[in-house]
Parts: sequence; structure tokens; C-alpha cells
Amino acid sequence: MESYVRVPIFPLIRYIAAKERGHAPAPMIPVSFEFADRKVQVDEVLGCERSVARKAGGRGFRYLCNVSWSSDNKERTQNSVIWFDDFLQEWFVEVLKSRAPVDWEAATQITELDDFYGA
Repeated sequence: MESYVRVPIFPLIRYIAAKERGHAPAPMIPVSFEFADRKVQVDEVLGCERSVARKAGGRGFRYLCNVSWSSDNKERTQNSVIWFDDFLQEWFVEVLKSRAPVDWEAATQITELDDFYGA
């Protein structure tokens, strides 16, 4: 079984006031982020819950999102999981170790969004 690693992402987020979010566990939701030199739009957050990232390690909020991006002049969409580690204050995705860049500064070397964990 192949192992996974955490690859940091830096999303644009939107804060939600307590009265607007009702019983939602997180006060913020991702709107978009850059991954593999592409701007990824978060179309919808399908779910958010406290969880443990068992594949790459960590804990925090697990966001199941419907994301879209442009590739080869085509609009592509998929369901994906992104994480917010509330202890380290870091957003990340879980990526197969064989596909992750050796140097985190070179995270844009990942060329396919399918390289990160899809739900």
C-alpha cells in the first residue's frame, strides 16, 4: 500500500459569522486555491466535519468540495477533499508520496489535479 504526504495549499477563504453558519463546525470555507499552477475554484462545500487525516497524518476539519478548473480549454470538475489542520493552522491536500514533489517549494511540479486525493 502506497503512503501519502501532506502538500500545503494556500486558499482564499471566506469567514462565516456564527449566526449565519448555524450548526456548521468551521467558521471559514475555502473559495479557491492554486494547485499545480492552476487556479482551482471551489464551487460548493458538500460537507465539513472534524476528522483525522489517516492517510497523511494530522487532524482538523475535512472539507468535501466540488471543485472546478480549466485544462486544455475544457472546464473540469471533481469532488475532492481538502483539510484545515486547526492545531498547525495549515491547509493541505493528501497526495500519493510517489507523486508529491521532493521540495515543497516545487509543489507546482504536480501537473494533474487527479494527483491529489479525490473523494
